[in-house]
Amino acid sequence: MNINFKLSVAFALALLFGVNAFGQEWEYSIPYYMADPEMTRQYCAYELSDGRIIISAQLLYNDGSYPNFYPPHNALIALSADGEELAQMDYFRDSYWGSSYNPYVFENENGEVFALMSYSPDHDPDYFNYFLNYENPPTDAILGLYKLNDDLEIVESFEYSFPIDTAQGQDNMLPCDASGNIFIHSAILDDGYIVGAYTKSVSLTSNPTGKDSLFFFRMNFEGDLLANVGIETNYSGMQWQGAFWREQMVSTDYGYIYYSRQQNTPPAPNSVGENREYAGTVAYLDKDFNLLRTRKLVHPGGNGGGFYWFDDVSVVRSDHNTTYMATRSSRHSSAGKSNCFLYEFDDDIENTQEIVPITNEIERKSDDHDFVAECKAVEVGDDHSVYFCYSLNVGFDYGDSWIVIERFDEDFKTIQTVYYGTDSDRQCYVAESISLTNDDGVLLVLESIKLDDFNIGATSVVKFPAEAFVGIEEAHANGLKVAIAYPNPGKDVLNIRTGLQNAWVEVYDVNGRLIHCQAITENLTTIDAGDWAEGVYVWKVVADGKLAETGKWIKE
Repeated sequence: MNINFKLSVAFALALLFGVNAFGQEWEYSIPYYMADPEMTRQYCAYELSDGRIIISAQLLYNDGSYPNFYPPHNALIALSADGEELAQMDYFRDSYWGSSYNPYVFENENGEVFALMSYSPDHDPDYFNYFLNYENPPTDAILGLYKLNDDLEIVESFEYSFPIDTAQGQDNMLPCDASGNIFIHSAILDDGYIVGAYTKSVSLTSNPTGKDSLFFFRMNFEGDLLANVGIETNYSGMQWQGAFWREQMVSTDYGYIYYSRQQNTPPAPNSVGENREYAGTVAYLDKDFNLLRTRKLVHPGGNGGGFYWFDDVSVVRSDHNTTYMATRSSRHSSAGKSNCFLYEFDDDIENTQEIVPITNEIERKSDDHDFVAECKAVEVGDDHSVYFCYSLNVGFDYGDSWIVIERFDEDFKTIQTVYYGTDSDRQCYVAESISLTNDDGVLLVLESIKLDDFNIGATSVVKFPAEAFVGIEEAHANGLKVAIAYPNPGKDVLNIRTGLQNAWVEVYDVNGRLIHCQAITENLTTIDAGDWAEGVYVWKVVADGKLAETGKWIKE
């Protein structure tokens, strides 16, 4: 994929997805205007043992021809435990770009903080930093581990350079118009070591120099690269790299399990990566990254081909040797729109089934686009409860998109469902990641965009206390809703969405007359409003005989 095109897509999505303080424990927000010379985007939040929060981010430079931006560069932000900014640092490198989008953050047993980053050659003269080294552009990509002080300054660097094949662009339009790169898309802490995976991509899909390679690596905190094992993939030229972000790998007692979308699968028995009948693959590796076996993934009810693949995958290990995976797909959608899924896989390596069994499944969807949190959408608490985060009803037309956090028990029975957003200020919301804190709170990283002016947005980190996810009053006290109505405004259908049990919905007209009452038996209640007159209506959700949520709905 051409890098220019890839970045254009990324920022077009940023316009779509673009935050407001509602009453949560705290919020750290960076507003932006799309014509600004620089823009910061926040992606992941890491809590350190001393309570500080490190935000993994990227810094973007505007090239002066709105809305195009230059390549992203690695950046970090340090916050106090109560959300106050302590330091901010970007890690710009001449003639390189931060191809992994944002750093991974690790803390060793001594409380020292490290950032894992990659830098890849920038060979496109359209990029401003290309001219800094025009006569002698870099040919190697860098995988680096960097020790940081409290101000996020690099005090020690451990870098490894790898040659990246580059070639003339198609029809020689630009010199090396799509450089090869290193893209880190998994990194975890395992028994005191940093273990991860990255893709080494050649320049173009048509590049004759070969196919991309998937590497698994292990590093210690002294910066030693102890293992670096590569497997050639079936595709080349970054074609499917955008489907992989950050959290695709879990640790087991015998080694690691790596979850992959089908197109970036290493070759293995049964022609993995060539059979479009399947949507994804699980690779089982020992501690030395030897490939033990592979198995296939498929969405229930879908054939796995075309748009049925797994996108924006993030995984986390349960405490009973299964894996939770959050993903999105158009399995049950149309017109390219996607729905959100949370699966529990019985991925025992001794299981002889070719397709990994799904023991639990949740699907969430609206009438518009729905996206799981892009970088990390699933977490497991100390009490074994499961948190699932996604963005619902994201689109251009309405101001009623929501970020949803659902909390389940081990059997996927709902404990609490809460909604972050507002139906009054025409903001579009999208979740980037969710993480849990040592005090059982939740850190939500998100973006918002004003639908009345796509130039204006914000990137934010929000801290919610643990009690926000245990009851209705507690959710309201932290600026969260327990039921929502959409689309708003709407026409012939009013959707009421809630995780509440033993509940019903009431709808009143402008004169206060009850015109509809319906029991809530599922997560989504659809009401036929075709015969209702245009105007404003009031909806109420009543649970256990008490008012749980209310709002206005406009029929056009």
